[in-house]
Amino acid sequence: MRMFNKVTIIGVGLIGGSIGLAVKKSGLAEEVTGVFRRSSTMKKALKRKSVDKGTMSVRDGMHDADLIILATPVSSIPLLARDAVDFAKEGAIITDVGSTKRWITAQIDKMTSRSGIFFVGSHPMAGSEHTGVEFARDDLMEGAPCIVVKTVKTRRSALRKVTRFWRALGAEVEVMSPSRHDKSVSLISHLPHIIAFSLAGAVPAKEIAYAAEGFKDTTRVASSDPELWADIFMTNKAEVVKAGKLFINYFNTIKKALSDGDYGKLVRILRRSKAKRDKFVIYGKKR
Repeated sequence: MRMFNKVTIIGVGLIGGSIGLAVKKSGLAEEVTGVFRRSSTMKKALKRKSVDKGTMSVRDGMHDADLIILATPVSSIPLLARDAVDFAKEGAIITDVGSTKRWITAQIDKMTSRSGIFFVGSHPMAGSEHTGVEFARDDLMEGAPCIVVKTVKTRRSALRKVTRFWRALGAEVEVMSPSRHDKSVSLISHLPHIIAFSLAGAVPAKEIAYAAEGFKDTTRVASSDPELWADIFMTNKAEVVKAGKLFINYFNTIKKALSDGDYGKLVRILRRSKAKRDKFVIYGKKR
């Protein structure tokens, strides 16, 4: 089912490359063009067939595109949206895959409000600790949550089209405000990453030599790109700090039960945590 003549993906790494593969697999676009910073990455993407065409020119990549997907680090997304306002054709839709939304939409809504270019922010909750187009998969979006954000300036027709696009890739879409998004992901995505980075950093290197699967599983996402995640944390810092306080309070409850030698209370706390986790893994999240 073709939805677009040309889809342009700027930033063809794990997420951008997976989107390209999925678009091509599902036949949603006649052409998928990738925009790259490095020729070496462009060669990899073309070899993997994540895109049909590649360019290192933002202007050329955006030319005549119906849908422009910004799959770059959060801090660069508004800058690329500015390029879209200058170079994209009238009626083009911009979306992104950034992990924060309030900071991004506040800037881009101002740019596009009178430009004839429509922006609808997105956040597919898919990926791994790996980066790079060599890890891209055409099924990465299947069954993954994808949050699409709506503001007072969002064009309804563009919102419907972006929502349909993600669903066509197999994602389970939820529409919400940028503020609601940032609060939610601070708890379910940003906080786990900070905890993993903190745990990996806190344990002395000489002790890690004896670590087994528990430490490996718990710190898996600490292998993620530090610059990418510093970018995410800084653009959602207020909500991340609030999420951190919730974690510290819960940890302090466990610590007090330990200090008091209250075995019964400790078991009750751990049981509550186990029940939440088991429900998530076994039955899936309530959407």
